[in-house]
Amino acid sequence: MSAVNLQPEDIAELAKLAKDLNFDDVERRRALLESESRDFNAVPGSGKTSLLAAKLLLLAKKWPHARRGICVLSHTNVARDEITRRLAETAEGAQLLSYPHYIGTTHSFVNHFFAMPMLRSLEQKVDVIDDDVFADKALARLQLGQFTKLRYFLDNQNNGDDIVSTLFYRTAELAVQVEGGTLPATHTPSYRSLVSLKAQLAKLGIFRHRDMFAYADLALKTCPHLVDVVHRRFPMVFIDEMQDTSWDQESFLNRIFDGKSVMQRFGDVDQKILLDEENADRLTFPRQGHGCISTSKRFGDAIAHAVGSVRMSGEVVIGEGISAHAPILLLYATGDAPKVIQHFGKLIISHLSETEVSTHDVKAMCARKTGEGDVDAGRHLRVYWPAYGVGLPTTGMRSENFWSLIGDAGTYLQEGSLSARVSDVRRGLLLVLRDAGSPLARDIRDGCALPRAASAFAPTGRMEVLTHQLALSGEQLCSVDQRAAFFQLLYEGLKPYLPEVLQIEAFKALSVFDKPANVGNATAAPAVTTRHVLDQGRSIQFDLGTVASMKGGRIQLRSCSSPTVASVASSTLLSGSSILLACHLRR
Repeated sequence: MSAVNLQPEDIAELAKLAKDLNFDDVERRRALLESESRDFNAVPGSGKTSLLAAKLLLLAKKWPHARRGICVLSHTNVARDEITRRLAETAEGAQLLSYPHYIGTTHSFVNHFFAMPMLRSLEQKVDVIDDDVFADKALARLQLGQFTKLRYFLDNQNNGDDIVSTLFYRTAELAVQVEGGTLPATHTPSYRSLVSLKAQLAKLGIFRHRDMFAYADLALKTCPHLVDVVHRRFPMVFIDEMQDTSWDQESFLNRIFDGKSVMQRFGDVDQKILLDEENADRLTFPRQGHGCISTSKRFGDAIAHAVGSVRMSGEVVIGEGISAHAPILLLYATGDAPKVIQHFGKLIISHLSETEVSTHDVKAMCARKTGEGDVDAGRHLRVYWPAYGVGLPTTGMRSENFWSLIGDAGTYLQEGSLSARVSDVRRGLLLVLRDAGSPLARDIRDGCALPRAASAFAPTGRMEVLTHQLALSGEQLCSVDQRAAFFQLLYEGLKPYLPEVLQIEAFKALSVFDKPANVGNATAAPAVTTRHVLDQGRSIQFDLGTVASMKGGRIQLRSCSSPTVASVASSTLLSGSSILLACHLRR
C-alpha cells in the first residue's frame, strides 16, 4: 500500500482550503487523520460528504504519486457532485479531478474499468445501459410472433410484465435472473424463450445496470490480473453513502480492494433507503471497530433525542442545530392517505411565518414513487397524491426521444447540473447520427465519446460548439416557430459527420425527428410534481418526490409504511427547523 498519512498540523490547512467547514471536534479529527482501512458511521446532518471532501483536499496537497491515484466512489450522483464541487474550489483539490485519480459512482467505476473493456473485447455492441429503456424494449419485443407462447405463460403469472422487464445477467456465466417474480423451470420452453429475449436485446446493445456486474465478473475470470492492476492504481479508496450499496456492489469492490488498498467507507445504516434488497443480510457496513460521528449540525436537541432514541443502530445522536420546532408524528387511517399532504401544508403554514417559509425549502417525500396496486396505503407517493408525475414521461421514453433530450431543459434539468444537460444533448446528437447512417456513430455506445470521435472527421471542437449551442438554447430552438432555423443549425453543425448524399430535406425526414404527442411541445401541460396549499389566507408551494431524489432538503414530510417506532426512526433522515413525519396506521 502507498497511502498518505495526515498529521494534526495538516488539519490547520483546512482554515485556508475550506473556510466554511469546521472540524474541531474529536470525532471528525479522528476521521480526518485515520490512515488505515476503517468504516465511519455518521448521523444525519453530520456533513459526512463535506468531511470526506475536506480529507481529500488535505491528501491532495501531500499526494506523491504521478501514476497512482485516489479512488472516490459514491452511490449517488448528488454526493459525487458535492465532492467534485468542493475539490474544484482549490488548485490542490482540482488535481484529484483528473488522472491518475478517479471520482464517480460505483456503477461508473465498474463500467469503466471492467465491464466496458470486456464488452469491447467480445465485440459486443453497447447502445444504452438503462433499466427503463430495457423494460420498454423488452415489453415491446415480447409482442413479436416468436414469443406467443411466452406471452400466454406470462399472462397467467401475477407479475408477468415484471419478469420480462427485470431480466438481468448474473456472474461470469451470464446466467439469466429476474428481479420481479420467479423464472420458470430451466427445462421449460418459457424459460428458453426468456433467455432468447434477453440475448436478443443484448445483441442490440440494450442492457440493465446489473448486467454490467456480470460482465465485470467475466472480465475478472478472463483476466484475473486485473485485480492487481486496479488496486495498485488506487492505493487509497473512499466510498460515500455506503449504506445504500447493494451486496453485488459491495462484494465486487471487496474483491478488488479489501485487504489490498486502504479502504475507508462512510455512511449511516439508519439512512438506508431500501431495506428489502436481495442479500441485505450479508452487507458488512459498518464493520466492527468502526468510527462514529455522532453530532448533527442539522438537528437541535429535541429532534436529536427523538431520532437517537429510536435509531435501529442504537447509536447516540447529539444535536448542535437550532431547536425551533418540535417533531410531529401523524397517524392516519388507510382511507385518509390522500389527505396527509394537504394537512402537512396547513401545518407548515400554522408553524412558520411568511419569512421563514420563503427562506426554507418545503418538500414531501416517500420511499417509492409507485408500487403494486394491492399493497397497503402509504407505501408509495401516488397513494398520497394520485396526480403526482402526470405529464412526466418515463426515463426510458426520454432517453430515446430526441425532442425530450434537446428541448425539455426547463422541465427536467432545473435541479440538475450543466454536465447532465450536456449529457442529454450528446445523447440526442448520437441518436441523429445513428439514424442518418453516419460512420462516426458506428462504434460509439454513448454520447460522452462524441467529442473525441468527432475530431477524426472534422476540425477539433466543432462538435463541442454545436453541443454548447444546444445545451444553452435547445429549449427555445425546439419551439414550433423556431423549427426551420433549428433544422438548418443542426444540419450544418452535423454535416461533416453525415453521409455526403444526405441532403437537408432527407435529413429533416429522419425517423429520429418523429415526435410523440406532448414531448417537446411547449403547450403541453407541465408534469405535476408540486403541491399548492391555501390556508388562513396564506399559500405555500412544495415539491413532491422520492427520498433518493430529494435527500438533503430542509423541511419535510417523510412517509413510512409501518407504525413501529423503529421504522419511523429509520426514516428520520432529514430536518431543517423541524421534522414532520407521516406514518400509516394499519388496521
